[in-house]
Amino acid sequence: MAASSPPDPPRLRRTAGDRRAQLVRIGLELLPTTPVQELTIDEVARRAGISRSLLFHYFATKREYYTAVTRAAADLMLEHLLPPPGTSREEQVAGMLDRYVGWVETFRESHLAFVRGAGGGDPWVAEVYEETRERLVQVALTALELPDDARRRQLVLAWFAFTEDLVGSWADQPTMGRPELLALLRDVLDRLDVRT
Repeated sequence: MAASSPPDPPRLRRTAGDRRAQLVRIGLELLPTTPVQELTIDEVARRAGISRSLLFHYFATKREYYTAVTRAAADLMLEHLLPPPGTSREEQVAGMLDRYVGWVETFRESHLAFVRGAGGGDPWVAEVYEETRERLVQVALTALELPDDARRRQLVLAWFAFTEDLVGSWADQPTMGRPELLALLRDVLDRLDVRT
């Protein structure tokens, strides 16, 4: 009598939280080459091994899914930009700028879509964008060891707008070397007179 093959192990069902996290992770994997607004639900569902309709069980709308992916990407960027504990003030700012330029170089199309989506009046992108910028301002104020007041927040926010625009256009068409770009960004920050 031939031995029968062992039964296949039972398939583990993912919890709703696990499945949502998996779907967001797939969106993040696609972001380096595809802006979030261009992610196709069919492709995400295919990569997850589920049907399109099942994806909408976890995210009620395409916009809800895009918002979750955008928020996760913004969180990753912030985590990437944060200086390691014990870093000196000078190294914190220089390191943050260097990591930001690297982030835009790696995720250029997605980053531009994020910035333009916020500027274009798309409310779900604008909300995540504003939250992200406020958190970046807080990181910068902490790194620069500055008090958190309205004037300094406004100046640092304006500097971020300048930095965002310059780095975005530089990543598309470099007109200077990376060290020169980083020095220029730091010089503009220093000239804002945020210490007084």
